[in-house]
This record gives sequence, C-alpha cells and structure tokens, in this order.
Amino acid sequence: MKNSCEQCERVTHTDLCLWLDFYGDLLSERQLQVMTYFYADDLSLAEIADLTGLTRQGVHEQVRRGASRLEEFERKLRLAEREGALSRALLYVKSLLSSGEIEEALRAVDELLDMFGLSESERS
Repeated sequence: MKNSCEQCERVTHTDLCLWLDFYGDLLSERQLQVMTYFYADDLSLAEIADLTGLTRQGVHEQVRRGASRLEEFERKLRLAEREGALSRALLYVKSLLSSGEIEEALRAVDELLDMFGLSESERS
C-alpha cells in the first residue's frame, strides 16, 4: 500500500483539473464550487473561504475530500485515461497517414475499434 505522500506525488494538479471536467457534476454542489475555485480559478484557501463562508480549514477539507473522490471516480471509470489513449492513438494514425503508411494506419484503426468493442460486422 502506498503512503499518502506517494499518492500526492502521483496525482498532479493537471490530473485533478481534467478529472474535475469529467466528474465534477458527480460532486455535491458545494464541493464542485470549492474545487472549481481552487483548481480552475486558482484561488487560495483564504479567498475561497471569503467567497463561500467556510473556514479556511473547511475549504481545505472540501478540497481534500473532493480530490479523493475525483481520484476514486477516475480509478473506477478511467474516462480521462481512455480519452488520453484515444487522443494519442488518433495522432499516431494521423502521422502514419501523413507518411503514407496506409496498412499500418489501418491496423492502428482496427486496434482502436477493438478498444471500443466494435466487432467486424459493425465496422463496415
């Protein structure tokens, strides 16, 4: 089991911003507001406390719990991970097509279709 320090190093600010885009609507209204202020608007805990009426410690707890929930959603659903893999794969296919490697591009597209569970008959 990893300690909390290792988990903090693994999850980046960018990860949390992305997960907030994917899963923010699954948070409570208050938590979404606080997380948006903190991650999207880059406000300090004190600034968020002034805006929301929470204490600075209350804001810190909302951010900590919200980040934990977002990480849990991504661990279970993997939507951001899949979008990243899809984006990289599409860029790879584009580069293959640009360099005239049609057969390799078609194989890469078939792998993408497999990733989405599309059978041969659905591909036509």
